[in-house]
This record gives sequence, C-alpha cells and structure tokens, in this order.
Amino acid sequence: QDPEQRLWEAERRERALHGRLACLEEQNRQLLGQLAESQSQEDSTARKEREVMLRLKEVVDRQRDELRAQAHEIVCKSRDTEALQEQLHRFMAMNEELRHKVAVVQAQLKSALEQKSDLEAAVLQSQRETSRRSRTALESRQPEPAGEGALSPSEELQHQDGDRSPAHCCFSKEELQQILQERNELKTNLFLVQEELAYYQRELLNEERIPSFFLDAMKSNIKKQRKKIRAKMLGTTEESASSDEEEGSWLPGHGTDCVDAQPPESKIRSFFGLWYQGSSKDPPTSSCSGTWEIIDSLDAQPEPEGESKAGSSCPDR
Repeated sequence: QDPEQRLWEAERRERALHGRLACLEEQNRQLLGQLAESQSQEDSTARKEREVMLRLKEVVDRQRDELRAQAHEIVCKSRDTEALQEQLHRFMAMNEELRHKVAVVQAQLKSALEQKSDLEAAVLQSQRETSRRSRTALESRQPEPAGEGALSPSEELQHQDGDRSPAHCCFSKEELQQILQERNELKTNLFLVQEELAYYQRELLNEERIPSFFLDAMKSNIKKQRKKIRAKMLGTTEESASSDEEEGSWLPGHGTDCVDAQPPESKIRSFFGLWYQGSSKDPPTSSCSGTWEIIDSLDAQPEPEGESKAGSSCPDR
C-alpha cells in the first residue's frame, strides 16, 4: 500500500503541476498578446508622431524660407528707397540752384530792360525836342518860291507830317514804359511756357511705352501750334504746312482749337500796328524765337531815315 499511495500522490502532484503549467502557459500567451498589442499601439503612435513632426518641420522650413525672402525684399526696397531719396535730394538741390540762377538772371534782365526803357524814352524825348526845334526853325524861315522845282527836305518833312494819321503820334514816357513792362512780362511767360514744354517733351521722349508715330504726330502738332502762336503774336500770316505734316498730324477740329481765339488787345499791338501790317507780307522765317532773345521795341520800325522823319514830324504830347 505504501508504494501505491506514493504513486497515487505522485500522479496527483504531477496532474496539479500540469494544470498549473497550463495556467502559466495561458497567462504567458495572454501577456505576450498584450505586449504585442501595446507594442503595435506604441509603434503606430510613434509613427503618427513622426509624421506630424515631419509635417511641422516642412511648415517651419517653408515659413523660414518665406521670411528670408521677405527680409531680402525689404532690404532691396529699403536700398531703392534710399537711392530715390538721395536722387530726390539731389534734384531738389539742382532745382534750388536753378531757381536761384533764374532769379539772378531775371533780376539782371529786369534791370537791363529798365535801363533800356529809360534810354529809349530819353531818345524819343530828344527826338521830339529836335523835331520841335526843327519845326520852330522852319516856321521862322520864309517859304521859298514854288518855281524852283523839287521840294526841300524841310518841306517834305512838313508834307509827311500833314499826311500822317493821328494813330502814328508818339507816346509819352509813361506809356512807353508800360509797353516795355508788358513786353517783359510776355517774354517771361513765354520763357516759362517754353521750359515747361521742353520738360514735358523730355518726359514723353523718355517714355518707352509711347509709340513712335504718336511722338511724330505730337512733334508735328507742337510745331504747328508754335507757328500759330508766333503768327498771332507778331500779327503776320501763318505759314502753310507741308503735305507730310498734314498727313502725320492729328490736330483737333477748328472749334476746339484754343489758339484760334482772338487775343486781347494790348498797347504793344496798338503801338506797333503799322509795322505789323507792313511785315504781314513776309511770312516768318522760323517757328519759334530764342529763349532769352530780347526783341528791341524799335526793331520792327522802318529804316533810320523813316524814323528820323517820323520823330521830327510827331507833335509833342
């Protein structure tokens, strides 16, 4: 009985050990499954985190590149701004210098014109005194016989004095100064307009987007407008335009041309009306005068002999 009992106890222990081993193996399998599941979850989480980090890195790199590009653009624009400011300061300095020079030249021109007007008034006054004295001397003399043939120069002067109209009488010193002042103002305005026109011409010629035919048409139009303005200011006939200029020009209609309007009556036109009418027979030789050309107030008068006759025949005002 003792061996059988021991054998039975050994078998019972063996069965208990086998059951326990099976339980342990089952627990081991469960733990291995849980470990594998946790590892897979960790791997997926790590993979997701890695993908998120890569995307964030790409975004950060792109934003860094954009910031670098914007910083470079800001630097370039700041340099351009500094260059433009320097150019603006330089242009302002040049403009100020040119304004100063123009003011100095205008002051010199004004003083010279005032001196010239004083001299011209003095010359006219002396001419009137000479003519008065000559008339007094001629009146004191006795008239010569009519049978001697041709008239003497004094009689010719008296005859021309009688034939002259009241519009040809001499002007006083104040009126002559007023005429010269008006002429100086017109010359100043003409110079400013010419400078402005030259500036806009340079701007148009430097503009690359304007076609060449438009520039040619604009040049032709400017030339025609200059001829019209000169003809109206001088009271002469306008030159006939050539066929090439007529084909290439784009002038507006007659109703919209502001140059065709009647200019206001001035003392200069009334003073030099006789010589304007005499010079209307010959067309002007140039389209525009010089910038600082000073036209003498007595340039348009006849020959010196005619001037002496007119000065001797005009009565005192």
